[in-house]
Amino acid sequence: MKRNALLIGSFVIIGLALIVASVLWLSGNTLFKKQLDVMIYYKSNVTGLYVGAPVNFRGVAVGQVEEIGIQVDRDSLKALVPVRIQLSPDALRFTGSKDTPLDLQTLVQRGLRARLASQSFVTGQKAIELDFVPNTPSTLAGDGIKPEIPALADRFGNLIDQVAELPLRDTVQDIRDTVKELRATLASVQNALDAAQTVLKSTATELAQTGAESRTTLKVASEAIRQVQTNSAATLVSITQLSETARNTVLGAQPDLQRTLAGTREAAESARLAMNRVAEMTAPNASLRADLDAAVRDLSQAARGLRDWSELLEEKPNAIIFGNKRE
Repeated sequence: MKRNALLIGSFVIIGLALIVASVLWLSGNTLFKKQLDVMIYYKSNVTGLYVGAPVNFRGVAVGQVEEIGIQVDRDSLKALVPVRIQLSPDALRFTGSKDTPLDLQTLVQRGLRARLASQSFVTGQKAIELDFVPNTPSTLAGDGIKPEIPALADRFGNLIDQVAELPLRDTVQDIRDTVKELRATLASVQNALDAAQTVLKSTATELAQTGAESRTTLKVASEAIRQVQTNSAATLVSITQLSETARNTVLGAQPDLQRTLAGTREAAESARLAMNRVAEMTAPNASLRADLDAAVRDLSQAARGLRDWSELLEEKPNAIIFGNKRE
């Protein structure tokens, strides 16, 4: 019986020891460390900040958020969001002496400030980022019971406030009107493109037809040129043959032509001699000229007689029977 009780007591003690070790391990061995409670008062929205959110100093965890509340002034209805954080003094060490206590007031005077920082753009969770920002106003909103770190506005807070002051409704309406105009412009451009495409298609069809006709014309012209070349070659051959025949004919007829030319020369000489003789016969002092003149006179008288006889016959056709007596 005593043995069973000893075993049960041993198991209970071992279980308690394991529980204590687990608590120490899960708490990060901070149960026996001194924690510093600090207040931060935010005047703006702290959406995304939650209890347990980390407090970092340039990316290094130095504490966490323990409590988030809200304070509203009864008269002005201005709201403050008090955030209580716990800082681990061992996380900040000053060079020169390890035993120097953490003087938060001096650090605030030298520019220690708190700012909200996004942990994830997907989840929207935020953390508190501590850093030294000299030359910034140190505005404290607490009652001074607990140490306080001044809060800086969010980096995008001013931008968000400016955006909130913008006439978004009018801007959206202007954007909608602009989009409508753009759609109308795009529709007109699309119609113009469709018309241009139709014209291009018809032009392409006409160009294709013109190209086909041009190819046909070129084919016919090529055939005609080929025929002309063939005919020209045949004509050139014929001309060559004719020239050769003419040359042979001239060469063959050259002796006859020479004889004909010689005969022509002799005939011309004979004609010249005859003309000379005629000139000599018709000279004024030539005897043959006197005989010719007498013969011409006789012929003139005979012609005159014949003319009188013909006139008589015209007047008296019977004169040939009864004589040529005139009344």
